[in-house]
Amino acid sequence: MKPAIHTPTPSAGRRGGTGLPAAVPILSRPGVGWLLLLLPVVAFGVLWSRYAVNVPKWDDHALRAFLIQLAGEPTPAGKVYQFFRQHNEHRIVYDRLITWLDYQLVGELRFTHLMVVGNLSLLLLLLVLYKVLSRELPGRAGTTRWYAAPVALLLFNLSHWENMFWGMAALQNFTVVAWVLACLYLLAYTPYRPAAFGLAVAATLTSGNGLIVWPVSLAMLIVQAVEGRETRRTVAGWMAGTLVVTVLYFLDYQRPTGNPPAQFGMIQLLKGWFAFNGAAAEAFPLGLPAYPLSILLGGVLTLVSAGIYVFILSRRLTRPRPISPLDYFYGGSVAFLLGTGAIVAWSRVGFGTELLITSRYKIYALTLLAVLYVYFVSRAPHRWRAPVGLAGLGFGTVLAWAAYLSYLDETVMWRRWFLASQFNWSYETNTPPPTRPAGLYQPAFYENCLAQVMQPATAPAIAIDTVFRTGHSIIVQNTSQPATPNPNHEQYVRLWSPQRTYLFSTGPVQNQNWRVLFGLAPVFSAGFQTVIPDMEPAPGVYQLEVITARSGEACQAHPTGRTLRITPSTSTPVEKNW
Repeated sequence: MKPAIHTPTPSAGRRGGTGLPAAVPILSRPGVGWLLLLLPVVAFGVLWSRYAVNVPKWDDHALRAFLIQLAGEPTPAGKVYQFFRQHNEHRIVYDRLITWLDYQLVGELRFTHLMVVGNLSLLLLLLVLYKVLSRELPGRAGTTRWYAAPVALLLFNLSHWENMFWGMAALQNFTVVAWVLACLYLLAYTPYRPAAFGLAVAATLTSGNGLIVWPVSLAMLIVQAVEGRETRRTVAGWMAGTLVVTVLYFLDYQRPTGNPPAQFGMIQLLKGWFAFNGAAAEAFPLGLPAYPLSILLGGVLTLVSAGIYVFILSRRLTRPRPISPLDYFYGGSVAFLLGTGAIVAWSRVGFGTELLITSRYKIYALTLLAVLYVYFVSRAPHRWRAPVGLAGLGFGTVLAWAAYLSYLDETVMWRRWFLASQFNWSYETNTPPPTRPAGLYQPAFYENCLAQVMQPATAPAIAIDTVFRTGHSIIVQNTSQPATPNPNHEQYVRLWSPQRTYLFSTGPVQNQNWRVLFGLAPVFSAGFQTVIPDMEPAPGVYQLEVITARSGEACQAHPTGRTLRITPSTSTPVEKNW
């Protein structure tokens, strides 16, 4: 028996078209809709192409190791195991599959390709939310496109600077959200249960929090069966699939030893949960501490999201009317997003509260905002729909613009960090090799001026204002150098000794004044800041200097008149299972 799928029909609140005010009928034109929808996507792509480099970071090295281990496996069973073996607390089969395919097609592993595939997952996520709007809103496709533009602005912006320029992070953190919401869309709006099951499996084999899709989707199917929209056979099959996938996931599972013990109070955990859910607030240059601001926004979003959820359930109990596909999709999406926030807060708050609002997690806060917008604009009465859409468009524009202003310094620093890391592991002495190192290598400015980079400084001096230690890092600050956000204008702090040279990325100093948002103040203040982990340089005494280079010009090494003594590190490396 094929389940009956409820298709939204125009209600009294939806009759009479889109409710576009007379002042903005241009928004319903197809060309304008496409422009509003695609402009954030194009801007995201242009900025990525400007700053992305083909250098691995942290877990990316695990993907390189996977290819080596896979090639060394003599049996088919051993090769399959290499795809499914545990990575931290995750089964990253999807990440490894894309890595293997890229290697087979190109002949080498290119981390920029992994970034592209991961970033494309945002397009799938946008498509899912667009499809929800197209089903819930009447009118022409051009109308749907402009209503979907706020979703594009929320998803495609520089809040994701860490994920978008990091191969494995893009594959894992973006894709699992896209898989889960696509699965919930199919369950809420279509009869395509096998496809939905496949997406749930894909989510599970992309990131550990993909497991949340199973109880959420099973609850949806059970309620649909109670309403007569789903068969008991499908529910039983899904339940059996849930059990099998969960058992296989935890087969031979070991808790990562590097995770800190759960030693925190409920208040701290609740704050961390709220901060995770409201991490998008950090983009606004209000001059306020980011963590409390995220807690405030996250608390509001969590209470509103949960309140709507309770309202949907109470309405179902008090009225015989079936739950709508939109309510199913909204409920499932919010349960996944808030559930992920709770799990991350529980497992990561021990690393430090600020980690909960880091860029790699912001996809969840921004997706929560997008889901709430889609729900409100779809549920809005006829006369309020256009104002809600315009408010969403205004908020999305401000957030995206603020993100590009607020995170450009992190993006510049991130690119330089990749190139500095490549230099530090490629050149272990001050005797430049005649050619670039063998193997994977991103062409960088220093390969054409290694002599200047590795020899004593001879250029005019640059002042360093502050050098201090905090935790296991050394902070170097300058307050006078002009800001250099251009990727063709290189600037690094150098530790130099007669035996070895180290480069460390500099980041421009972000101007926190709210006037930056309106173009009334410069985006960057003068100066730069560098963080030197004390466990990276070998112990010894180094000259603290600055390397600068502009496109088409020679590198210059600038003395600062300071020396830095590196002592053996007391920090404990994080234990890994890869």
